[in-house]
Parts: sequence; C-alpha cells; structure tokens
Amino acid sequence: MLESKAQAWFKGLDTIRFICALIVLLSHVFTHPNYEKSLNSDFTRSLAELLRVSFNGTAAVIIFFIISGFLIHSTSKNQVLDIKKFYARRFVRILAPLFIVYLLGYKYNHPEKAVLWSLICELFYYFLYPFMLVIKQSWDIKFIFSFVVSLITISFFAFSDIHALISQSPIGYHGYYWQLGPLFTWIIGLPCWLLGVLIAENINKKVRVQSKRIFFLRILVFLTAVLFNFLKIEYLLSFIISMNFFALLSYYWLRLEIIYFRNKTPFRPLELLGKSSYSLYIIHPLVIVIMSQLLSFDNRNVIPIVVITVTLSHIFYLLIEKPAHNLAKRFAIWL
Repeated sequence: MLESKAQAWFKGLDTIRFICALIVLLSHVFTHPNYEKSLNSDFTRSLAELLRVSFNGTAAVIIFFIISGFLIHSTSKNQVLDIKKFYARRFVRILAPLFIVYLLGYKYNHPEKAVLWSLICELFYYFLYPFMLVIKQSWDIKFIFSFVVSLITISFFAFSDIHALISQSPIGYHGYYWQLGPLFTWIIGLPCWLLGVLIAENINKKVRVQSKRIFFLRILVFLTAVLFNFLKIEYLLSFIISMNFFALLSYYWLRLEIIYFRNKTPFRPLELLGKSSYSLYIIHPLVIVIMSQLLSFDNRNVIPIVVITVTLSHIFYLLIEKPAHNLAKRFAIWL
C-alpha cells in the first residue's frame, strides 16, 4: 500500500501482515467442522481446544485495520489529495483481485464471504478518508469521537452480548465482531483504523526501541489476543466489546514496531510473503474448502494444508493481485 520510498522506511510491516493473515488462516483451519470431526481422543480434543484459542483471527484483522490507517495516512497527509485518483488506486486494488476470487468461488458457494465484512469496512474507510482529511479537528478528536460513537452503537445494537456477559447466559449471545452486518460493522471498526492514522501523525522519528522491549510487547499482544479469545468462548466476552480495547494495545505496539525496524533488518522471506498477505486473506477460505474435499482434515494434514494455501496465495498474488496494483496505478494516471 506504499510507494517504494515509503516501503523502505516502513520495514517490517509486511512481516506483520503475513503473520496476521496466517493467524486468520489457522483460526479457520482449527475451527473447521471437518477438523473437529477428526478428533478421536481426549488428547487430540484438548490439543484442538488449545489451538482454537491460540489463533485469534479477529484480533489479526484489527491489526490489519490499524496498519491500513497508518499506511494510507502516511502516504497522503503531506500532499494535496486527488480524490478520483485516490479512489481509483484503493478500490481497484481491493476489488479486482476480489472479483477473481468471487468467480473462482462460485462453484463452492462463495466461501470468501467469511472475510468479506472486513473488506467492506476497508472500502468505507477509504471512501471516508478524504472527507475526514478536510474536517478541521485534530485526529485525536476524530478518534475520540469515533470511539464514543462505536461504544454507543455497541450499547444499542449489541445489547444482547452485553446482557450475556453480565448474566453469564448464552441466550442471544452472538460473540462476533461483525454481528451488525457488513454495512454497519465499519462504525465499530473505525476507531481501530484511526489509531493507524494517529501513529502516522505522532510517530517520533528520533526514538530508539530496544529489542527486549519489542519482544515483550509482541508476546504481550499475542497473549492478550489469546486471552480475549478464551474469554469470548468461556465467559461470553464478545469480540464486539473487547476488540477495540485490544486495538489500543496494538496501537502502542505497532508504533514502536515501526520505529524498531528503522534500524533493524526484517527477515526477508517473511517480508516477501507479506506482499501476498491480501491474497492469502481473500483466497484462503476457498482453498480450505477445496482441501477439505481432497484431504482428511486432521492434525497430520494441517501443515500441508497451510503450506499449500500459502503457496497458492503467493501464486495468486503474482498472477492477479500484483497486476491489479499496476492496473490501479495506470487507471489513476489516466484519470
């Protein structure tokens, strides 16, 4: 999502994007009905429970939102924004690969619907960004306003989940972040996206971050995501309640992560795989459906399924997504 100059500056983000996309993939693998059917002993069932809790796909999407806001604002804040060109670049880059996945998924009842909610949120944020840019209030005020609106919306329209948490009764409990539907979930997620904008606004170029501090934060963020996943399952703490607070911790961590990699070299293979993180995100539901018809979904085949999915997604990136990036640039120039 960045021009080459900015990409050199924001090293490490592609690695984070790949890890987040991989976590989403694993969260769908370990909750797949065929995987659960393959569990035939107390040990495998206990292992499956541990794996299911360990990979919080929704938390990974929240991190995606923050990174997206950061990248968009970093490349746009110091220039006059041509709205037509901005929309052309952003919408074509998302919609062109998604359209191909839609065609491929037709025979399989469109498994890509599982991730569509977050892409619709992104499109809303891209649409709104030029208008937010001209509002003469600080980004801190815009974030606070969006956070309050998000809390009010949750209070009114996700009250059943609030009641379930208080009463510890699963009656009416939904649990998911996207329970308001694809057309309204963007309201809940907007504060997360704006946290990325705040990173771009306030990042301190002179600060150095020690390795032990960043490693501690990585572990803390991962364990917090695991904890919220556990609380969602066992204590009815819905993601629609917890994830925006998780975003606050992720904001603090990502800001320091970006600073840290100014003076560190990320692991190149993960950086390269991170280029195809969007492809992995949109195509993995389809690959999982196909793999479930070809392989038994058990612990022996998890690694092959993941490797095949990552490989196919990178091929999809080279054949479809990367050309879509170039198409978006040419289309924007033509406008």
